[in-house]
Amino acid sequence: MLTFLRDHNYKVTQHLTTNLMLASMVMMTSVFSYGFENSVLSTIQAMTGEYFKFQSALMTTLTPNNRPAYERQFGEKNAKTSEWEFSATRLAMLNSLPLITYAIGVVGASFIGERYGRRIVFVIINSFCLAGIALSYAGKSFDYAMAGRMIIQLHVGGEAWLVPMWMAEVVPAAVRGSMVGLYAFSHVLAGFIASVITDQTSKMDDNNSWRIPVGCMFIFPSFAILTSFLLPESPRWLLRQGNHDKAVEMIYYLRSADRDFPAEAEIQHIQDTINETPTKGKWSELFKGTNARRTWGGLIAAGAVQLTGQSFASNYGTIFLKSVGVIDPFTGTMIKRAGLLIGCIFVITFVEKIGRRRVALVVGSISAACLMVMGGLGTVTPPNPSAQKGVLAMSIIFPCAYMIAFGSTMTVVKSEIPHTALRDKSNLLFWSFSNVANFLATFTLPYLLKAPYANLGSKVGFIYGCTSTLFVVLLFFFVPEMTGKSLEEIDEMFESRIPAWRSRGFKATGAAASVTKIGAHGRTSIDSAKARGIEHVESK
Repeated sequence: MLTFLRDHNYKVTQHLTTNLMLASMVMMTSVFSYGFENSVLSTIQAMTGEYFKFQSALMTTLTPNNRPAYERQFGEKNAKTSEWEFSATRLAMLNSLPLITYAIGVVGASFIGERYGRRIVFVIINSFCLAGIALSYAGKSFDYAMAGRMIIQLHVGGEAWLVPMWMAEVVPAAVRGSMVGLYAFSHVLAGFIASVITDQTSKMDDNNSWRIPVGCMFIFPSFAILTSFLLPESPRWLLRQGNHDKAVEMIYYLRSADRDFPAEAEIQHIQDTINETPTKGKWSELFKGTNARRTWGGLIAAGAVQLTGQSFASNYGTIFLKSVGVIDPFTGTMIKRAGLLIGCIFVITFVEKIGRRRVALVVGSISAACLMVMGGLGTVTPPNPSAQKGVLAMSIIFPCAYMIAFGSTMTVVKSEIPHTALRDKSNLLFWSFSNVANFLATFTLPYLLKAPYANLGSKVGFIYGCTSTLFVVLLFFFVPEMTGKSLEEIDEMFESRIPAWRSRGFKATGAAASVTKIGAHGRTSIDSAKARGIEHVESK
């Protein structure tokens, strides 16, 4: 089958082929699964059923027996009201404790992927996903719900480490940002579709209200495993293992729309940059020399993803909209996810034209402003309809701005900033730090939002508005422009020690420049004469 696909590889766009698109589609199916899972699990915990359908008068007359099915099944009875609900403690446990297994997934995927390759990691994590879904579907107590989520997070953690890195390693530099941006697009699109499904099932008052969307989760990891044979191994990983011939074979499979595609030349240029670098891939090198700057830049990008309101936009978004009381929370969630989709499409379309830094700095400032406005409106006492509508507007605009500036663009940055020889270890560090930051944000947010704790409500926007502003400043000073540069050219750029704010015009020389030229050529393949010409020029 793979031989047939190799011999029948065709151009799709200037830089993409059918084989590269098929492999990317398989990867994105797994990401779609992650987005669908997260959306379903975070939404069903706020389900209101037909009885809760945005009528506050009706909501006050509910009896313990007609509470939402998910609350009756997995919640606990409030001693004062005798109603079933999720306490702040249980909400925090449901949304934060699974991050422990997320961390295990990141670490496990890193060690397996570095030793045995990317493809085996893909199969393992999707197998765990199926097991977690089965437990979530069949569970009858809070412990089952918790265990199911924790197993599913093994998949999410492994995927977070694997997918952006694999995409960055196999896609030409000219479209790397857009293709890695598909990571965010896939899980946001899945979340939008899941919102439509849960909106319909929320009208049911039995366990089907949550079992139907959970049952739909089986589809995507199953499809991912069945089509995993379409995934080639990363050529750059093969080179680091000393398997030159296999690396040539894999890059030819992915990128050869014509017989004369210079796969051997591109792999040799990549090998030359590996041979020339003093970095050999040891843990101790992460914080030495120019690698220290790269590591800190990656950690800043990882922190920006989690500490600028991500948890507020995703895990607790539906619950927050429910508390504002201006719009049916499920309708609001669908509108919000549509905004997230617009943000992802913006990144895919414009990140290569505008650049990572400009997108992050400009739209990141807008994201911070939305949060500050939300916090300011939350100080209006007593709350009035105009202020509540303003909070609602900001809570819908903010996720779109967040996704453009941080959620999607910083995922691209994390995937391309590590040194070629330290990619596995750097990504393990970045995603581990991201997980810790996510845990802190997710665990503390319900206590910040709800009574009898801080009960800040929308005033939590002040907190995340300040952190967003801080990360915009850090990104300006520490994260350079990597748009249009091959991973090897990025290596050379960091070695040159130019400041981040002067990095946009950097051009590499030698083998790194050749890799960029081949990937950025006007067609998906170039003829042998031109390939030899590139080699000849670089040898002078």
